[in-house]
Amino acid sequence: MILVVDASVAVMWFIKEVGHDKALALAEHGNILIAPDLIFPEVGNVLRRKVRQGLISETQASMAVQRLPDAFRRIVPCADLIDNAFSMASQLDHSVYDALYLACAMVQPDGKLVTVDEKFRSKATAAGYGEKILNLDAAYALVTTSQENDNG
Repeated sequence: MILVVDASVAVMWFIKEVGHDKALALAEHGNILIAPDLIFPEVGNVLRRKVRQGLISETQASMAVQRLPDAFRRIVPCADLIDNAFSMASQLDHSVYDALYLACAMVQPDGKLVTVDEKFRSKATAAGYGEKILNLDAAYALVTTSQENDNG
C-alpha cells in the first residue's frame, strides 16, 4: 500500500504518545511510505519543541532526525507539488504546508495521505478528497486488514 504520511504521524514513530503503536504499524507492514521533502523540517521543529518542553531528550530527538529519512521509499520535492498544493490550500482555506502532503498523495497511484489533523482531514473530505485522506485509525485498520488478507 502506498501511504503519504504527514509530520503528525511521523513524529509518533519516535514519541510514545497516543497513536504510537498504530503509527509504527504503518511503517512496519511493508507499506511504501512517501512524503514531500517538507517533512524533514516539520518533524525537526516538532522534536525540537518537545526537547524544550522536557518531553524527550536532545539525544532522542537527534536520533529520530537521523533515522527519519530511512523510513521513506521516496521523497517528493515540494517544488513538484507547490502549484497543486497552493490551489488546494485556497480551495480548502487551509495552510499550504498541509496541502503539500495532500498534493503528494494525489500524484501517487492508489496513494493515501495519513494524518492525525482532523480539522484538515474534515476539510479535505468535504471538498471531495475523502478517498485520498485517512485518519490514523482508518489507516491502521486498512493496513492490518490488508496484512491479514495477505497472510490468510
